[in-house]
Amino acid sequence: MLRRDFCKWPLLALVSAGGVACSDPQSVGVDAGFRAIFSGCDDARGTHYIAHLDPAAQFVSRIAVPQRVHGSVYAPQQRWALFFARRPGTHLYVLDTSSGHLIHTLENAADRHFYGHGVVSADGHWLYTTENNLTDLSGVIGVYSLQGKPNKVAEFASGGIGPHQLALMPDGQTLVIANGGMATHPSSEREVLNLESMAPNLAYLDLASGAVLEYHEPPHHKMSIRHLDVALDGRVVFGVQYQGELTDAVPLVGSHRRGEDIQWLELPEPVQLSVKQYTASVAVDAAGETALVSCPRGNLIGCWDLDSGKLLQQLQSRDAAGLFRVGNHTQSDNQEQAVKTTWVSSNGVGEMSLLQGNRASLRSQSLSRGGWRWDNHLTVI
Repeated sequence: MLRRDFCKWPLLALVSAGGVACSDPQSVGVDAGFRAIFSGCDDARGTHYIAHLDPAAQFVSRIAVPQRVHGSVYAPQQRWALFFARRPGTHLYVLDTSSGHLIHTLENAADRHFYGHGVVSADGHWLYTTENNLTDLSGVIGVYSLQGKPNKVAEFASGGIGPHQLALMPDGQTLVIANGGMATHPSSEREVLNLESMAPNLAYLDLASGAVLEYHEPPHHKMSIRHLDVALDGRVVFGVQYQGELTDAVPLVGSHRRGEDIQWLELPEPVQLSVKQYTASVAVDAAGETALVSCPRGNLIGCWDLDSGKLLQQLQSRDAAGLFRVGNHTQSDNQEQAVKTTWVSSNGVGEMSLLQGNRASLRSQSLSRGGWRWDNHLTVI
């Protein structure tokens, strides 16, 4: 993602049909419903860090690392936060959250690199990562044991080329993978080598065998499926980074249930032009009713109703980056109950915020502001 001059920009505000809702810069304290935030970040000099923050978004630990990280995941049994290098990085960093120390740096094989994402198995024993096989540019899923020092024990095909984000389905036995379809090689930097023959898909793989259970392709071969999230009922929401013309009218956000066709969500033309065909983090509420998608090139976060496919709100966020669902709770107001969801968001101009509300309206509350360039993703526990 192209990073701009973050020191010159105003910070997060919320825009909805009712006008602007200003955020309160005061910390929310420890009653926010989570214990910690993990994210990669850079400072103004471009130094890369892995970071552990408390519920007020204050640093618990911050460690400089040689490669820029992209996504992260938490392994609860070991109390490890795992950080994955951004393509074409080869490092996996293991932070012991109890001590605050970087305890392991894994270097991938010479013919492999990470795509910046991973997921831990339901029993906590295994880590699955998206990787590039540099020999033939095929996508692979790396399988790592988390018993003792993490080590790679196996791998299987991802069901496509350029696998990016993956997630564990609610059954604990199936992976869903966003295969971006783009062939790349470090020798060509970040150039797409197969632009006219891209083949992105959303694939479901059986963990026991590695077999592809089903896969679904977008309507245009340049619609690179990149990021996703899964609701508790198994609905998958995913975002696209389109590799064609900026003025092409293509959907950028879809939802899917196994055994059904992809449902594409509304994208009004002004929003399409604003976001420049690029989506980043995806976070769906537990009920599978509402999804947020960050669009850094449009400086906004979109909020969609998944049943109708309608775009409900646009939340302005300069260089919008990470999104993560915290949880759902029910709030009573004048005898009427409304389910409210909390998300944590970050951006490239140094802000962490809480986004809270019901299906009709979200409000923003700033957690912290500082001179950090938060990377595209974060993890909340």
